[in-house]
Amino acid sequence: MVRGIVLLLPALALLLATFPAGQGSVTVTANATYVLVGRFLLVNNANSTVRDFVYIPLPQNTTFQRSYVISMDPPPLRYAVDEDGNRYAIVLVEADPGSKVWLKVEYRVSAAGYRLESAPRAWPPLDVARKYTSSSGYWNVYNETLIDLAYRVAYADTPYDTARKLAEWVVGKVRYRVQFSRLGSDHAVVRGLFDYAIVGDCVEVADVYVTMARIVGLPARTAYGLLLSSGEGKMWLNMSTAAEEGDRLIEHWGGHIWPQVYFAGIGWVDVDMLDGMQANVGVFSERHIVFGFEETKYFGSALSSVCVPSYLTLQYVEYEYKGGSP
Repeated sequence: MVRGIVLLLPALALLLATFPAGQGSVTVTANATYVLVGRFLLVNNANSTVRDFVYIPLPQNTTFQRSYVISMDPPPLRYAVDEDGNRYAIVLVEADPGSKVWLKVEYRVSAAGYRLESAPRAWPPLDVARKYTSSSGYWNVYNETLIDLAYRVAYADTPYDTARKLAEWVVGKVRYRVQFSRLGSDHAVVRGLFDYAIVGDCVEVADVYVTMARIVGLPARTAYGLLLSSGEGKMWLNMSTAAEEGDRLIEHWGGHIWPQVYFAGIGWVDVDMLDGMQANVGVFSERHIVFGFEETKYFGSALSSVCVPSYLTLQYVEYEYKGGSP
């Protein structure tokens, strides 16, 4: 059992964040500390015993979040970091034919909500723009329809105005529908009788926003994790009944993906438009638990990124959480 392990080294205080004049400023609006307990049920559907390496993404440490592993059962073989800087635990699980195995992990997470007070007018440096505006995976920046739309609805003189205009457009075009496979921005934007719509869930909304932001030169990526409904509660997901439930999943499941954009002098700023269906550029709540970021590596969907077995089948996931003042 692993206790009190700090997953990242930077001791970044969840306090008022102020940047030099001319570079923009951010103010922390709320702080919360949660004890988060995750349970994952894995099933061996094979006819032989399986020894499987299971990857468990861990809450990240960022400017506005700090996390610790309190315990993990089975204990991790090791911790690792992927090419996008995301930290995860690797657990070895052995399961007999037809058997089921539970994994349990407990975290302590301190999260801060924040508000972007002002943003710089300067565009990001060339090296950042080159890395985070390229075409990648589900973000096809060469799609002619999206190019036309992006310049028509989001082109502006400053990065912030670009991010805001694009967020306002996206909010007005969402046709929410839970997806069980990731569409990518190419297939998420659908032409209707009079206008375009974004069809899908948080993943499709994020993919469209990131793609269109990159098209107009604004560095963008996605963050993924959980969006808590309150300071205390439980969320769960049964993979065997998920398709039957459809959109009712969101009544008891809070897995979430949202975009981030990069502002020079500030860094990555969250844009979670589905939290209240508003153009939330730099308006971010402490109810978000960040598990990682997608820059070059993709975790598939908000349904499958919490526990990733290699050969076993993930059947059931639940998180219980209790929050309070830090």
